[in-house]
Amino acid sequence: MSDLSGKPDYRGPAQLTFDAHGAEFDVQIDLRGHSQPIDGIFRWYGRVRPHEELRSFMETVGTSSKGRLSTDTGDAPVLVGDVDFWGRYRLQGTGMPPYPLEPEVDPDSAGDGAEVPDHQDLALERASALLEPDIRATADTTAGYVELLGGTPAPSPTAASRAMNNPVVAAIYEKFWRPAGVAMMGVGGLSMSAERAKAASDLRLSGELNVLDVACGPGNFTKYLSERLDGDGLVTGFDISEQMIHRAVRDNRGPHAAYMRGDAQSLPFADNTFDAVCCYAALYLMPDPLTVVDEMIRVLRPGGRIAIMTSYRRATVPVRTVVGAVSGRIGIRMFDKAQFTSIFETHGMTEIEQQVRGLAQFVSATNTH
Repeated sequence: MSDLSGKPDYRGPAQLTFDAHGAEFDVQIDLRGHSQPIDGIFRWYGRVRPHEELRSFMETVGTSSKGRLSTDTGDAPVLVGDVDFWGRYRLQGTGMPPYPLEPEVDPDSAGDGAEVPDHQDLALERASALLEPDIRATADTTAGYVELLGGTPAPSPTAASRAMNNPVVAAIYEKFWRPAGVAMMGVGGLSMSAERAKAASDLRLSGELNVLDVACGPGNFTKYLSERLDGDGLVTGFDISEQMIHRAVRDNRGPHAAYMRGDAQSLPFADNTFDAVCCYAALYLMPDPLTVVDEMIRVLRPGGRIAIMTSYRRATVPVRTVVGAVSGRIGIRMFDKAQFTSIFETHGMTEIEQQVRGLAQFVSATNTH
């Protein structure tokens, strides 16, 4: 592995998390990376500066441990390896690093100003190719995502929908807003990283799948799912909020992640387009959520997987009454336990699984038609 002599690509603070052990450390890191010329995969590496608490932890769990590395501009899975003479632990990862990448210039064409096609631009091209031909002909991609609504603002009839179209909420959504909402729903100790991991597991992600993330928000979930793919695998994040999509493009594009702005009540794709489709923490905000679910099923290929996380209306009368009154006032729907399992059964789906945690429910299934 190369050393870090010279100027690193990223130097500064980060958060190193080990979900399997419930451990978290604020650290200082130095990172750099490059794309391999043979397979085109971006590989990054670096060191954690000396940190006594981390050293004690690593001595307990062993010389190598999988974790997650987060900075203000991104996060990614990381392998923490051996320690050097100065007490710095080795970091290495593949795919999008937890820092922004600059477009790479082809040295052979530097004289004429030509650039190597950016992996993010290639992902956007692959996402655009999934559109129905007549829609693709009029789509605008100049802002780094596929704009399908001509810049028309998203409707905001409720307090909840107005929040989703607020640039401040978009900026703090993943770190503060959504965790607060999840805690309020009583997800019962399921961390954000565990929730993402559950989605990836329920969708059975790997290889070169085409995945649709409906109501993707600022793209943190989309990016995480995309890191489970390789080759021409792609996760298309789809949202109606212009503020959320702008944030997603700024923070969470990648070689396997691209974004579209449109209305999920009428998805712009042919039947059987995607290998997997998900919608987490959004159906309860939508004006016509069941139409969106029907659309998700329509674009899912036979054998493909669907996974949703949404609200759950508890059967206990006092809880049901209080939660119903509060959620109705701010524009959040509550769904019965059998609501989505029944829909999936009606569509002939199999392997239907459901997990209820507090006021949240996770439902997944396999398409058979």
